[in-house]
Amino acid sequence: VPVGLTWGAPQDSYMLDYFSALNRYLAVGVPTYFVTTGGYNFSSPNGTNGICSSSGCDPDSLT
Repeated sequence: VPVGLTWGAPQDSYMLDYFSALNRYLAVGVPTYFVTTGGYNFSSPNGTNGICSSSGCDPDSLT
């Protein structure tokens, strides 16, 4: 018997649907981490755009 949220939450909890949707639609694999060497300027606009992952970022950004 798998242990998890389904055993600790009421069967009609909205959280069960939420986690089910996460499992179904956002199952993309293991997390990936990037390590940068010293000297990378995270404070500059170019540095931030080089690692960002939202709308408006550089098309060749790290994430």
